[in-house]
Amino acid sequence: MKSSIKKIIALCVCAFAANSVLSQETQPRQIDLPYGNFGVNYLSDNIAKAQNGLYEKTGFNFFFDYYATLLSNPYGGASQATTYNHIMIYGLTADMQKILGWKGAKFVVSGAYNAGGNLSDSIGNFFTASEASVATGAMFYEMYLAQTVNLPWNDTFKVRLGRMSMGDTFCSLPAFGYLVSGGIDANPEALFANSPFTASTIATWGITAQYNTIENLSFAAGLYQVPPNINSSGWDGTNFTINSDDGYMMLFQATWSPALFGKDSGLSGVYQIGGYFYGGYEVQEFNSAGSRGNAYGFYIQGQQTVWVNENNSDNYVAVWAGAQYAPVASVQQMTWMAYAGLQFQGFVPYRPNDGIYVSWLGGWFSKDYSDSQPDGASCENVVEVTYVVQLNENVSIQPDFQYIMQPYGNSNIDDAIVIGTQLLVSF
Repeated sequence: MKSSIKKIIALCVCAFAANSVLSQETQPRQIDLPYGNFGVNYLSDNIAKAQNGLYEKTGFNFFFDYYATLLSNPYGGASQATTYNHIMIYGLTADMQKILGWKGAKFVVSGAYNAGGNLSDSIGNFFTASEASVATGAMFYEMYLAQTVNLPWNDTFKVRLGRMSMGDTFCSLPAFGYLVSGGIDANPEALFANSPFTASTIATWGITAQYNTIENLSFAAGLYQVPPNINSSGWDGTNFTINSDDGYMMLFQATWSPALFGKDSGLSGVYQIGGYFYGGYEVQEFNSAGSRGNAYGFYIQGQQTVWVNENNSDNYVAVWAGAQYAPVASVQQMTWMAYAGLQFQGFVPYRPNDGIYVSWLGGWFSKDYSDSQPDGASCENVVEVTYVVQLNENVSIQPDFQYIMQPYGNSNIDDAIVIGTQLLVSF
């Protein structure tokens, strides 16, 4: 047995060494699909030219993001299904310095359109199988003014005012955007269950302030409006009024972005610690007829590059991990959420821009919520493996596999397997 283990370890070491050599010698040369990635490169080049041309002439830059997923659960869950859904986000950024001579100012306005089904409705699980499963229909999204001030001692101060989503500034790591599961893409899902946290494609009135130091530290605070109907199916973002019965959400976050062993090592990291408090409206308690007018929570998370190929900076390994705590069990559905993952970038021969992501996330439901359910609710865990095929800097396709354990913390529902693919287009 010991001899077999040694042989396996030796083979793994040889495979890793061979891949490193390949990364150094051949991997920087990208091999596209036929006909310029089936015309994707031609399309991207022309859109980029149009964007640059519009900006140079007018100071406006248009943007467009499209996420589409096709997922199926062939086994497990409350029932099996196949679903398709997508999100489109589109808008304009105005460089106010170029247009009006207003130094350091930008104005952003955007809209969104969402459609399709939610596979998790069939599976019966908590952590949404697709990040594109959000409110459906057309909606007005963000509209805000951002002002950046460069201070004499080289720190910067940034203020944003207008209609914004909280997820733009708070509780997100770079790796989250490459996952298919909505469990942590692009913000951990426990935040949405435990508070009126908003992310694409929902925005409300708010103000944020962010202070960035030259010592890789950043401090952010935000105050946001929370209308009573923010989570309703009829939300379209067009009601701009502020009413006396609206609630509020406050968030605070400190971020440290170090470069271990020097800025030229490539071992960059992002570490965040934050908290939130919301109030101003009553929330029905899970296990009683009463209600509560406020609640709060905390989170800590980080992402760190741990290895970089010294001959190819696009070939690296990164890790991430985090946890969230929501102590008010009577109104907060998930007391604890934890997550961790690995990113293997540039390890596929002749595909230096492709990445492989392995993630785990788990959520432990609050006692009050569990007691309110007929079958109780303990914890749900999800393991995801996804491979991002980066056709070019604007378009990617990613096959995806998810294994969902004990959906919604219910041991009476079989573990579920989810397979599918996601298309991401971003300009």
